Amino acid sequence: MTVHYALPTAADFATLAGEHHPAITVYASTSPVVAERERAEVAVKASFDEAIERVRADGAGTGEVDALRSRRDAILADQQLWGGLARSLAIFVAPGFDEVFVLPNRLDDAVHVGSHFTLGQLLRAPSQDQEAFAVTISAHEWALWHATPTDRAAKLDIDQAGVANLDEATNREPNEDRPRGAAGGHALGAGASRMTGDEGHKKLLDLYAKRVVDVVRRAAHEIDPDDRVPLFVFAAEPLRSLFIDRARNGRRIVAVPGGADRLTSATIDEALRAQLSHLNLSEAATALQGLAEASAGRVEHDLSAIARQAADGAVETLWFDFTTSVNGTLDRESGAISYAAGNGAGDELPDGSRAGDLLPQLALLVMSKGGKVVTVRGEDLDGDVWTGPAVAELRFALA
Repeated sequence: MTVHYALPTAADFATLAGEHHPAITVYASTSPVVAERERAEVAVKASFDEAIERVRADGAGTGEVDALRSRRDAILADQQLWGGLARSLAIFVAPGFDEVFVLPNRLDDAVHVGSHFTLGQLLRAPSQDQEAFAVTISAHEWALWHATPTDRAAKLDIDQAGVANLDEATNREPNEDRPRGAAGGHALGAGASRMTGDEGHKKLLDLYAKRVVDVVRRAAHEIDPDDRVPLFVFAAEPLRSLFIDRARNGRRIVAVPGGADRLTSATIDEALRAQLSHLNLSEAATALQGLAEASAGRVEHDLSAIARQAADGAVETLWFDFTTSVNGTLDRESGAISYAAGNGAGDELPDGSRAGDLLPQLALLVMSKGGKVVTVRGEDLDGDVWTGPAVAELRFALA
């Protein structure tokens, strides 16, 4: 059994693609919290039992059923696997084959049985943002956190000398209304002597925010010089708004309501994963809205046409609904599609050949040609921007 703690790669998808009859796919939501481990184990066992019974009912021989049970038992008995859970498991089992992915993003509980593995949900992990920075900041303290696709949010070791809290950053004695030197009009300027009351406190908070932002910006840039990774800000008002106003410089900044004191690594990571999910959905909806208003010559909805364009390397971005299945086969060289019976609803082609889900096959083809893939849940999107099951933005307008 191979257990992956990194996001699936092109090589992983190549291994999973193709016929693996009978193939069992199990997706299960999990948790790194030890107390919730048993629930996940029970859910995975129940999904496997259901799947194996379906395989047996479909006419599989005793040898195949026993092989699948053996694989199931090995997965359930792997203490290292169950001792290192994240937020989801993706499990792929066939006779003589088993691959397990421990993933940071939340996937929907599901079980599938067929001739091919169901890869739509697995594609969500590498196709959506799974990395983030977080700032937790209050007048008492602040910290910068970093969550990656494979690791829980961890506090970064940053030199906070002179900016560790509001008093240090504004050059004050603890609980002092005014900055040191303010009476003589020095240190922070002549106006500093008026920094009392609500207005004065807000000015001090703004100065604090500015100085922390400078430190955070440098630290984040060292890790992510392209400003690709979003920054989530955990703080109470008015400090949250003051910090965000100072921090805007190209990096995506997202406010998280609520105070920042007494947050643990686990709490921050849980909130970040949820916020990343919301951010991914919002950005997909915005992009699709723009696509709907764009030139029709660069937008394609027909799967057969998308496949031909994908084979030619002409698809810039493919959005597809991972909750929808359209079965068939795809010729990766020509892009020709053959649909299963029932216009893609069945499990076999008219000639009896086994069929797999076309949407992940199409997504993998787009990725192999340098295109981008975005998974969506159709029910989360407005009907005016999504008709599904897939939409492609082409690199060039069709003549």
